[in-house]
Amino acid sequence: MAEKKQKTQIYVLVGLAVLAAFVWYVQSEKSPTSSGFSQMGGTYTPINAQDFGSVFEKLKSTEGTEYKTSGRNIFAMTTVPVAPEPGTVAPAKPKNPPQGPMPPPPPPPAQLSWKFFGYGNLPSGGPRQAFLLDGEEVRIVEEGETVLNHIRITRIGNDKIEFEDTNTHQTGSNQLEAPPAPAA
Repeated sequence: MAEKKQKTQIYVLVGLAVLAAFVWYVQSEKSPTSSGFSQMGGTYTPINAQDFGSVFEKLKSTEGTEYKTSGRNIFAMTTVPVAPEPGTVAPAKPKNPPQGPMPPPPPPPAQLSWKFFGYGNLPSGGPRQAFLLDGEEVRIVEEGETVLNHIRITRIGNDKIEFEDTNTHQTGSNQLEAPPAPAA
């Protein structure tokens, strides 16, 4: 049975080869156009092309010009501040010192004294946890957790930990640091 199927496939293949040879022979008898374009339109008329000689002469005459700056940066949209002429400068008025009590200085940015040296997810797919070093003690904290009674961990990234001081609402961050070398 397989032999009969194989013979049928060979006959079909030979038939297709004969058909392809016949089509190729018929197509090769037609004379191809020698110039590569159709000759339906009649005589050839060239297009009206501009003489570029005068254009090149104008370009050569501009090659010798040199750019001279006027003090303005041609790549910036802003203008150059105009310097006042000498002798027309008005004397500066002394500023009045502020009156009354001084406002308190702004609070310092949030500080986390612990060193951020790593992160991870203990249960697979669980919340991200950061490893913080407090002297010799390692603390493990999660995002949203409050440490030192006033520092809330807001984000644990690949290279830094971000936090907020809940008392002053100041934000801060610590960069990832290399873990301490083990004592030998």
